[in-house]
Amino acid sequence: MAELPLTMPKMSMTMEEGTMVAWLKNVGDPVRSGEPICEVATDKVDMEVESPFDGTLARIIAQPDDVYAVGDTIAFITTDADDLLGGLFDEPTDEAPAAAPTAAEAAPIAPPAPIETGWIPSVPAARGAAEQHNVDLSSVTPTGPDNTVRVSDVEAAAAGTAPAPAATAPTAAPVAASAPSAPAAPSAPVAAPAAAQAPTPAKVVDPVEARRLRTRKQVAKVMSASALVPQFTAYVDLDLSALAAVRKTTLGGASWTALLVRAQAIALAENAALNGTWTDEGVAANEHIGIALAIDAPSGLIAPVLTNSHEGTLADLVAEIATVVDETRNGTLPPARLGGGTSVFSNLGGFGVESFNALLTPPQSTALSSGAVKPRMRVFDDGTFGVRLSCTIGLTVDHRVADGADAARMLATITNLVATPERLL
Repeated sequence: MAELPLTMPKMSMTMEEGTMVAWLKNVGDPVRSGEPICEVATDKVDMEVESPFDGTLARIIAQPDDVYAVGDTIAFITTDADDLLGGLFDEPTDEAPAAAPTAAEAAPIAPPAPIETGWIPSVPAARGAAEQHNVDLSSVTPTGPDNTVRVSDVEAAAAGTAPAPAATAPTAAPVAASAPSAPAAPSAPVAAPAAAQAPTPAKVVDPVEARRLRTRKQVAKVMSASALVPQFTAYVDLDLSALAAVRKTTLGGASWTALLVRAQAIALAENAALNGTWTDEGVAANEHIGIALAIDAPSGLIAPVLTNSHEGTLADLVAEIATVVDETRNGTLPPARLGGGTSVFSNLGGFGVESFNALLTPPQSTALSSGAVKPRMRVFDDGTFGVRLSCTIGLTVDHRVADGADAARMLATITNLVATPERLL
């Protein structure tokens, strides 16, 4: 039997770290390969992590709200899997946490081996907090498993209040071990250590609010990156009369979102210059079209990706959208759905918004916004006027990838598509 590490998995193309949400198993519980063992939050969704092999959950390293980089060990599982894997997952012995110095060490006969001061057992977020607060990790009292420094330990050190070490034997007051001078008079009983500071009750956090906070942090990170992209938005009013005439019949009752996503995907296929991605070497072409569909979920904005929506049939796309919307709002969205986006579609028409500017989500180079679909007065080329069902769409473009004329051509393509419903089937 050997202890093999359970590491933070990479659940999407963009994932660099994950936040531990909850453990579904306790230490000592048996686990089977493929069985959910814990839940982590990453890329705006909470996902279950499965055990990679049969065994017993031996040690838990990551605690709720701890942030770990992809590949970091979050637990250990005792298993017979080493019969097949050899020593592949053996723990490195040279990075074992140095034992805490004991009180009143005996005089060493030989000079002690140098202590490795370059590595302190700590979670990644704690190392970041230590750098932020200018705190030396070696001076922090760890409270995590296996003397691991947690974020709360660093914050306590920064505030000047050391947390109580986790499950350590009470250290007796130093006894004068040197110089046996005169026998000490019966010493007054050592005052009982000041009543141990009562641990601060754990803050009860509503799971939904915690999830929303993680989502807001992710949105903040993405939008901060978006602010560095030179982008512009072009608008056009779409006449949806032709679509409205056959939407309930020929088009099978497809939603306006499905119809516009379909038109967007076809337009990107016909205007390939707008489906590229800016890199340090210039514009890189994408071989697929991935439209990230912005969905208002209980935890906040989530954008699962619809891949190659210009292929297949409109009915296929309608079914796919229904599936991802349901998975997103129920918290069962597969992580793979969050990667591979090349463009964004956002529809606020249901809230009565007539037009808005959709910001880019790097590395995506375009974003299409859609306002409310409703009857509007229109003036036609011959000078007559009348009421038509319409909506305003806006195309936001990375100016490094394409120019205003490119955006105008794509908007013209979408305008022609909605005027010829058969092209969307």
